[in-house]
Order: sequence, then structure tokens, then C-alpha cells
Amino acid sequence: MRNSTWFLGVLGCGAAFGCGTSDTTNGASVMGAGGTKTSGSTPTSAGTGGAAESTTGSGGAPMPIQHVIVIVKENHTFDNYFGSFPGAEGTSTCSDAKLGSFPCPHAPDFTARDLCHKHDCALAAWNTGKMDGFSSMTNANKNGDKLEWAQYGESDIPNYWAYAKTFTLADHFFSNVLGPSFPGHMFFLAAQAGWAIGNPPLDPIAPFWGCDQHVWDKVSVLDGGTCAEKSVKPCFSIPSIPDVLPPGVDWKFYGSNFYVLPEIWSMFNGIDGIRNGPGWKNVVHQDEFIKDIENHALPAVTWLVNQDFNDEHPTIGGVCKGENWTVKRINKLMQSEYWNSTAILFTMDDFGGWYDHVPPPRQYGCDPKHPYGLGFRLPLIVISPYAKPHHVFQEVSEQASVPHFIEKVFGAPALSTLDPAAQDGQANDLMNAFDFTQVPLPPLILEERTCP
Repeated sequence: MRNSTWFLGVLGCGAAFGCGTSDTTNGASVMGAGGTKTSGSTPTSAGTGGAAESTTGSGGAPMPIQHVIVIVKENHTFDNYFGSFPGAEGTSTCSDAKLGSFPCPHAPDFTARDLCHKHDCALAAWNTGKMDGFSSMTNANKNGDKLEWAQYGESDIPNYWAYAKTFTLADHFFSNVLGPSFPGHMFFLAAQAGWAIGNPPLDPIAPFWGCDQHVWDKVSVLDGGTCAEKSVKPCFSIPSIPDVLPPGVDWKFYGSNFYVLPEIWSMFNGIDGIRNGPGWKNVVHQDEFIKDIENHALPAVTWLVNQDFNDEHPTIGGVCKGENWTVKRINKLMQSEYWNSTAILFTMDDFGGWYDHVPPPRQYGCDPKHPYGLGFRLPLIVISPYAKPHHVFQEVSEQASVPHFIEKVFGAPALSTLDPAAQDGQANDLMNAFDFTQVPLPPLILEERTCP
């Protein structure tokens, strides 16, 4: 996520999208990953990335999903949230090149200091796949607390564990970037981030990341996926999911405004065609989500993103309050007529600096020793009447799998057919986390908790 301390005290390449152009002010080219990928394993069940996906479910059954809700919270790895989850690939023993092996400590509900999760910190922690360089990161270990390696247990986030136990938990879901929030959020919208490796600066005059920032506000990118870095305005001419949705498939982004700012925080701000086009009217306040459910007006595709005290980001909000925020909205959905036709994908934007022991299985961008991604594992909970019950989804998937899943559900072409920088065409489509022939699962209504 952003440094929040300041805030608290369908057209082809060329004509419409410039085929991955990264900066509308200078037309810098940001081309696809072809030719920059290095060797590495691929997802167990990747999508085809064809011109248009099928709207049939697994086994040829009709697709019952008519609504997809993507909930994105802040800054936690899989091990940090589900390292001790039964049947998943977790660990109770953490390790580091300097500190050796030790029991993973317990994480506090509210984390008083942030952990470095910039691109260079992520590369150091990754350490060419050894996953043992976390002690080199800022704030990793103060007074021997080993915060970097800490984990939450079921008693800390019982409702997230209840969703994971009842529905499907993915334990090999990876971020697409070794880095922070700006690119992480972009991947859920566009299956790419214009090769951005960092966050734009916080501008007190224009406190939003993206096209609204001033010309002097820049973000670092890998030029065309190479190792050459350059700085560009964080306003990218790239296609995103709204560009490929079929006619009649509507969408909204429900976000927050830090309580007081005049604009909604959304990474659609960094996509020129949305921010400076008619689609920007679909970026609305998060309170509209519950209102739209009550008014029978929920769109087919929803991004629900919190960026205030309920975002679960270290130094900003506790995980209990963040979990309550999520539960309240999922309860509302489950108690509506939308439950029987909905798939909810709950996940995180980036690793937040927390330890994870599983090395990313695919490298692409720059070179094998300094790849752009894949990054570290993130939690992904699949919540739906058609999610496989009590299931751990072990196929390799990634943030770009979320756009691919949306494309698959609604019969949309892959974004990678418009811009080869998009990673959705090769990404797992998550379909094997579902069984569309099963008896639909009932809602799981949970109680909000009293927080510390």
C-alpha cells in the first residue's frame, strides 16, 4: 500500500491502447513479456488465452456465475495469514540466511511499524529463490522480535479461517510483482501494471496515484520489461477488464476516500482510458456497495477495495477491524438474492514485507537474478455456492488469474490479445476451484467480533 503516514498526520493494439504504452505524456512503449521470460514452471492448469473464453463451467455445465466480486485488502502473505492452516502448504518454522531456523512468532492484531516491501527489498528477501534474505529488509527484526516472520492463527482471524475451511483456500496464489501496492492493485484490473516496480510519490497537492498526479510525479518502470529503469507519469494507456467485457456486462469499483478527500482511491486512476473516459463514473464510494445490493442494482463485476482504517495494512488498521469490515459486506451479499449467482475472490494487493517460505515458480521480466515477478504468495479465498467445499486449491495461480477468471465467466477475450504485457492469457483461470455441478453451498453468516 501507499505510505499512509502522511495521510494520517473491445479495440486492438495501436489506435486505442498503444499496445502497452506506459505514459500518456511521453508515449513510452511498454511491450509484453515475450522474450523476457526466463525458465520456470508454469501453472498446473493455465488458461488458453484465446480470443474469447467459454461461458461454460467445469465438465461442460452451464456457467451459473453471473456476479464476480473481487475484494482486495492490504499487505499480507499466505504464511502470515494461513501458515498453520490444516492441509495447506504452510510452515511453523521460519528461516533466514543470517538468523537460521526458528519457530515463527505470533503476529499482533495491530502492527506498529511497517515492513519494507519495495521492489529492491522484495528482491533481497527472495534472494534468487532461496527465500532467506528477509533479515536484510528495513524493520524486519527490532529488539529480537522477528516481526518479519510473524504469523496470525485461527484465533486471530477466525472468520477468514471459517471462510477458508468452508469454501476454497488457494495456497499457491502468487503476486505478479516483486514489489508494492501500485503494481499489485493494477494487476487485478488489467493483468499488468505497465512494468511499474514501485509506488508513485505522495503529492500533497494531488494525493491520488495515477493520471491525476502532476507532471513531476513519476513512477519507476522496467522499460519494456527489460532491466533498464526509467521514470514515467503513472498514467498508463493499457487495456483493462472493462475494455473487454461483452455488451450488457456492467461493472463498478467501490473504494474509499480516506474519510475526507474529494475523490475515491482507485488504481483505475492510473489507467488513462478509464480515468479520462466515461468509465470513471463507475468508480464510487464503498458505501454504495450495500446500497446497490439493497436496491437490486449490483453490477456483474465488482472490485471492493478498502483504503482506510479497515484495510489491514500495518500501522493503519488492525486485522480484527479489517476482518469485521469484510464480514459485514459478505454477510449482506449472502443474505441477498445475489448469493446463488456470485463468486467472491478475497485476496491481498502485495506481500507487505511479511515472510513466506514458498519460492515463486516462474520468473519473468528483467533477468533471472532480478526478475519483475512472480512475487510472493498471497492469501486467496474463493467464496461461492459453487466453490469446492473444504478444499485447498493447490494449482499455481497469480494475480492475473483474477482478470482471467472474469474473462472466463463472461466470455470475454483475454487482455493479452490486446497487449502482450498482460499476463492473463497464460495465467491459471481458477476454474478448478469450482464445481458447477455440485449442490450449491448455503450462505455462511458470521458474527463481527469485538476487537482489541
